[in-house]
Order: sequence, then C-alpha cells, then structure tokens
Amino acid sequence: MSVTHNLFFLSIFNFNVAKKFRDDEVLRYLELNHTYDDAMEFFEISRMTISRIKKRNKVKHMPEKIKVAIVGVGNAASALIQGIEYYKSRSNNVGLLHPTFAGYHISDIEIVSAIDISIKKVEKDLSEAISENDLELIAKVPRLNVKVQMGNILDGVIDQTRKLIAPAKIDSVNIVNELKMSGAEIVLCLLPSGADKAVKFYAEQSLQAECAFINTTPSPIAVDKNFARKFHDAGLPLIGDDLQDQFGATIVHKQILRQMIDQGVEIKESYALDVGGGAESLNTIHRSRGIKREIKSKSVKSSLNLKAPIVAGTSDYVPHMKNSRNSMLWIVGNGFLGSEIVLDLKIQTKDGPNGGAILADVIRATKIALHQGSSGAIDEISSYGFKNPPKGTISIETAQKNLANFVLGIKNQ
Repeated sequence: MSVTHNLFFLSIFNFNVAKKFRDDEVLRYLELNHTYDDAMEFFEISRMTISRIKKRNKVKHMPEKIKVAIVGVGNAASALIQGIEYYKSRSNNVGLLHPTFAGYHISDIEIVSAIDISIKKVEKDLSEAISENDLELIAKVPRLNVKVQMGNILDGVIDQTRKLIAPAKIDSVNIVNELKMSGAEIVLCLLPSGADKAVKFYAEQSLQAECAFINTTPSPIAVDKNFARKFHDAGLPLIGDDLQDQFGATIVHKQILRQMIDQGVEIKESYALDVGGGAESLNTIHRSRGIKREIKSKSVKSSLNLKAPIVAGTSDYVPHMKNSRNSMLWIVGNGFLGSEIVLDLKIQTKDGPNGGAILADVIRATKIALHQGSSGAIDEISSYGFKNPPKGTISIETAQKNLANFVLGIKNQ
C-alpha cells in the first residue's frame, strides 16, 4: 500500500492518534480493492476484527449499486441526488441516520432514470434539471448522463399549479420500456400530494417493469389490499405511504407527547399545523389537505393510544417561503394538582432535505427486501419511514426494532 493511499484515507477519515474508526470506513476501504492485509495495517486491527465488522453489517461481499428510477424531479429528488454526491467522500456523515445500512452506503444508490412533466426539466440531464427547483444547490453534482423523460400528466397538474409546474406539450415516453431499458430495480414515486391517478399509474407501470415501488405520497398504494396482492403475486416489494420527515412536526409531536405522558402529564388537547411554500404545499392546500390531516392526526394519536383531541396537518400556503416550512405545535396538559402545562413551539425546516435521510434508509432497506425475496406491502420498512403504513402506526422505538430484525432476517413476533 502506497504512502499516497495512506495520506488520502487519513484525510478522508480524519483519524486522530487513537485511530478511532467506524464500521463503514473499513467497509468503504475494502470496497476500493484493498486487501485484508492492507486494512489490518492501515486501521491497526486484526483479521478477526474485520470479519466481525462484516458480519455485524451482514456483508458477505461488497454491495453492487442500487438502481433507482425517480418519478417527479422536485425538491425531494434534488435533495436525494445532492445527498448521494455530498456524502460520497464519507468524511462527513452529519445528517445521515445510518452512514452504512446493511453494508450499503448512500453513495451506493444510483439514479438510472428520471421522469417529470415540466418543460423546465424534461430532456435535460438530471444534474441540470434539479437546478430548476426551489432547493438551492449545496453539492456540486456532476453530469449524470440521465436524461429526464416526459411522463404521463394525468392528474399531476391542477389549475393552481399549472403556471408553477409549466407542463411540457410533448408525448410521454413508454414508461415500462424506459424502466426496463434503464435497468431500474426500484421506482421512487415523488409526485405531488393529491395526484392519485398518476401515482396509481406509476405503481402499475412499476409492476409491469418488475420493479419494487416506494410511494412517498399520501395516495393509498401500500395500504391498498389490491395493490399489495398484485405486488405480492409479482414477487416485488411495495413500500409506503406518505413519507415521514427526519425531523418534522409529526415526529417531534410524537416524541414530546410521549415524554409528557411518561412524566405523568395528562394530555388535554393538541395541534400541529404547517405553513409552507412550493408546489407540494400548494397541492396539499388545494386537493389533499383533508387526507393529509387525517393521516398525520391518526399517526400521532394511534402511536401513543391517545384519546385527547389532536389535529395535525398543513394549514396554509405562502409562495415566498418556497421550499421552507414552519410548523407550529400547541400542547395543553395537566400535571401535579391538575396544574395546567402549555407548550407552544415553532419548528423551521427545509422540505426537500428533511426527507432525505429517511429516503436513503428506505431505499437501502428496499434493496435488502429484493435480496431476501420479500414481496407485497413490507410493513417493517413502511412503519419505519412512513406516516400511513399498511398495518397502522406504531411507536418509533418498535418501528426501528422491527426494521433491524427485518434486515437481519429475524421474524417479528
């Protein structure tokens, strides 16, 4: 092993004198065609330690790329694509829930196909198309050689979003052929809320192309027994519905309520209301506010078994906020001697990046499901990353445990 290699990895992994390292650093090092002997010398560890690292990460060999087709090249897609590039050096894992997930790094995700309907994005390279979104470019994304293809509009555009989206007036490509030709194994649906016909259409196209399907929208796909049966019969995983943010109103609401309950506080009433900009908020306001509010409210109440009145959802659209979102939480409870406790909290987030870490885990978990031959609606993955999973919302701790067991091949009781 050359001195140049040593200096290169020292700069990437930022080792101190004690040579502290993470499992993913050893796995990445081995992936770059270094031998066990190289790793033993560089990390100052034994062959047994390397074997244990691979065993606890369930790595029998270095993973191949996870080939993903994206439907909807909006802010969420931009965040994911930038994240793949941003974390590629592995020198900074801030913001990731799991730098390595069952042996897969976020940079093992490869976008092989992209579908959109906007004239601002169609027929451009994906690296250029993402610059048309509200989300600023944080990472320098090289040319990806993935041309954005024209999709089927169906109900993807309403009068209120037509000017913002600017749909192209050209024919759609054959979606099944596009998915097959690209080599995609997973279709990631990032369409706007309320586009039920379009989401169902792409779920069907995914089936025909023999791809797993991840539905990040509130449209009922994974919870739909008919779709679940179709994906089961096809031997393909189905994941959804309604992606949960890494640190948004829903998860914060649940955690604070849980802590108050654990501290003996009786919850009397609560709400969590969002105000945001961008096409997603505009769509939610005009055609899916009701279903989003129902899903969010149910997600909070059912995971904590609460009977108190709770309302959660988007309340307004503010154009100049663009990709930003403000969430207002209000909780009223009674403590010792019935004394009133009131919590009034505001959270400010960026919509696109707030789902990136969850998406990275969900995509890698879906790859594991494909490897295992799991099919139909996969509740272990859906409960971990979505607000409306097939079997209903469970506690965060239980969802994390169930996903870990699923990856390890352990059947949950």
